[in-house]
Amino acid sequence: MTKIEFTGERFVPDKSPPRLEAEHRSRYEFAGRFMEGQRVLDIGCGEGYGSYMMIAFARSVVGVDINERAIRHAKEMYESTNLSFTAADVASLPFSDGEFTACVCFEVIEHIENPDAMLSEARRVLDPKGIFIVSTPNGAVRVSSRPNPFHAREFNLKGFRQLLEKYFPSDEWSMEILGQFQKGKAYSKSGVMLMNMYLGLKGSLGIRPREESSAGLSRPSEPKKPVSQYEFASTQAELAEYLIAVIQGRRQ
Repeated sequence: MTKIEFTGERFVPDKSPPRLEAEHRSRYEFAGRFMEGQRVLDIGCGEGYGSYMMIAFARSVVGVDINERAIRHAKEMYESTNLSFTAADVASLPFSDGEFTACVCFEVIEHIENPDAMLSEARRVLDPKGIFIVSTPNGAVRVSSRPNPFHAREFNLKGFRQLLEKYFPSDEWSMEILGQFQKGKAYSKSGVMLMNMYLGLKGSLGIRPREESSAGLSRPSEPKKPVSQYEFASTQAELAEYLIAVIQGRRQ
């Protein structure tokens, strides 16, 4: 079996921190409600856990990722007659125009130098009546005292919308951008501002994030705590740690 280790860049089930796992899985659970009977492309599928989750709803799922080791792992780990994996650059997808009725792309766009090329390809392979669900961290909300070294660029709500509208204009596509919120947690502009100031101060003083203080960035050996639950809402999306856009073709 091809082994995939958690380095901080790529989510790996059972090796990443519990909260990170809850965040990632909740996005695929959210997307599942749109995937009934769809031909789905999972862009930047990583080690394949999310592609596998969606076969419970979709007609078929193809996972694609540039990392060949991750794709080998996915092929070995997840098997189904309606699931396949392909190693390819997300900026040059090996699929026909309009081949898929749905595309998902979670926590990928911030990692690549040329997100325009990826979005252009996503639109090309997506049926004009299809659905595209894409997420990214909210660059306006800090979650660590130091910048993420794996991110090429981060987007706030306005920048995320402007980028997506270049390839999915409003006369052809409807778009709703939601925030991914932790259930039971209060969000406010003043609270986000104070947290950003606090984390910024820690960063300026060189205080390392707690999760990075142990060797190997591995899951702590302490007893597991209940993982956080998440909900998605457009109200105050600019305050959420993650943004998720639901884009649907208007053509009939």
